[in-house]
Amino acid sequence: MEALKEVKDPGLGTDIVSSGFVGAIKADRVTGNISLVLEVEVYQAEVEERLRSISWAKDVQVSVGSIKPPPSLPRPMPQMPQSLEKVKNIIAVSSCKGGVGKSTVAVNLAFALHKKGYKVGIFDCDVYGPSLPVMVRFQEETPRMEMYEDEKKQRHIRPVIHPETGIKLVSFGFVGHAAVMRGSMVTGVMSQLVNQTDWGDLDYLVLDMPPGTGDIHLTLSQICQITAAVIVTTPQKLSVIDVERGISMFGQLNVPSVAVVQNMSYMSMPNGEKQYIFGKTDAGFAIADTFGIEQVFELPIEPSVAVAGDAGKPFVASEEATAAAQEVEKLAESVIQEVAKIKDNRQQPQLTWDADMKVLRLQVEGQELGIDPRELRLRDKGAGGVTPPPAELFPEEIVDMGNYAVVIKWSDGVVQVAPHKQLIEGDEKGPMPHVELTAAEAGRPADTTSAMERALRP
Repeated sequence: MEALKEVKDPGLGTDIVSSGFVGAIKADRVTGNISLVLEVEVYQAEVEERLRSISWAKDVQVSVGSIKPPPSLPRPMPQMPQSLEKVKNIIAVSSCKGGVGKSTVAVNLAFALHKKGYKVGIFDCDVYGPSLPVMVRFQEETPRMEMYEDEKKQRHIRPVIHPETGIKLVSFGFVGHAAVMRGSMVTGVMSQLVNQTDWGDLDYLVLDMPPGTGDIHLTLSQICQITAAVIVTTPQKLSVIDVERGISMFGQLNVPSVAVVQNMSYMSMPNGEKQYIFGKTDAGFAIADTFGIEQVFELPIEPSVAVAGDAGKPFVASEEATAAAQEVEKLAESVIQEVAKIKDNRQQPQLTWDADMKVLRLQVEGQELGIDPRELRLRDKGAGGVTPPPAELFPEEIVDMGNYAVVIKWSDGVVQVAPHKQLIEGDEKGPMPHVELTAAEAGRPADTTSAMERALRP
C-alpha cells in the first residue's frame, strides 16, 4: 500500500490510494503474488513498476477496470465541506444537453452578478470538456490552480483569480493535463475540487454543470447544497426533452429551478424584427409553463456572443449594450430576487388526499381548499390531459418537486406535474375550481366555483 501511495496525480498532488482509484488488492508474501484493479489506465505502468520493486514480489497483475464497493457496505454520502461555509448561495446552471450554450450562460451570469457588486466564484464541473479556460482567458500564459499544505498538513487548492474582477475560477482545465479517467474517478475529482478549494467569502458560486443527470450531478447536489438552478435550452424539441429530465432531477433533490433560458432563440433584423430561424417554438416558455417556473429569458443569436466567447471575454463585461447582454442582466436580477424568496423560507402549498371525501386537500397560507381529482387530471399538460380518467380516480403518490410543483402518480399509472400556481390560481383553461370542504363535510352540495369567483360575490 505504501508503494502505491507514491503514485500521485501531477496536477492535484494526491495519491491514487486516497483518491479511491485502486481496489481489489490481493497480496501474498508466501507466493509473492500481487494483484489489483486500477481505475485509470494512465497510471498502470508506474504502478506495475513500483509493485515489482517490492523485495518479495514475484508475480504482479494490474488490471484496469471499474471498482465496485462491497455490496454489504452502503456508499458513503459526501458531507458539506468547510470550504463552502462562507459561500452564501450556490447556483447551478444546467441543461442536461450538450451544445446549448450552458457554459456561455453560466460565465456571463457570474460576471453579471459581479457587476451588481457581489463576490462571485465559478466552478466548471465538466472534467472531460472544461470550458472555463476558453471562456475566460488571460493576457499571459493560462494560470494553473495550486495545491499547498497548511500548518495542520491539510491540503488546499488555490483557485485562479480573474485579475480585473477578482472572480474565483476553478476548472480541471486549470490543472494542466487532459482527463483520462472513469466515471467514479471523475466523481472523486469533483469532490476533491469542492472540498479542498479555498472558496472564501462568496455571495454567489455559479456551477457550470456537465451534460446529463449522472453521478456528478447527484454528488455536487449533495455536497454543495445548491440554492437554486437555472435551466438552459434551445428551441429544438430534442433539447427540451433532456432539459425536462434535468428539472425532474433537481426536483427530486429539492433544488428549485428558478429560471429558464432559451438560447439561440432568434436573430435581430435591421428593421427591428425578430427572425426565429429555428421556428418560434416557445420551448423555454413551454418548459416554464409545465413546471411552474415564472422567469423565462430569450437569448438571441448575435455575432458579438461568438466573438466574445472565442476571445475569452464575457459579453456582459463589454461596454456595448447588446440584446444578449441586457437579457443576461435581467437573468441576474431575477436570480437575486428568486434566491431572496427562497431565503425567506415561505411556506409552500401542501397537497394531500382525503380518501373519505375523495378529494384533494390543498393547504396554502392558512387556508384549506378542495380540488376534484378528475378536474386536476384533465388539466394535465401531458398525456393525462387527453386520456379520459377512470371514474374512481385517486392519487397513489404525491411528491413535492422543489419549491414550485408537485408530482402526482395517479391510480391509472399517469404521472402528472402540477405547478403550485395551477393548483392555486388555475391555468389557460381558466381558474381552478375549488371544492368547499366545509360544505362537503356537512353533506351539502359542494361549491365548485373558484376562489377568485367567490371573492367577487356581492
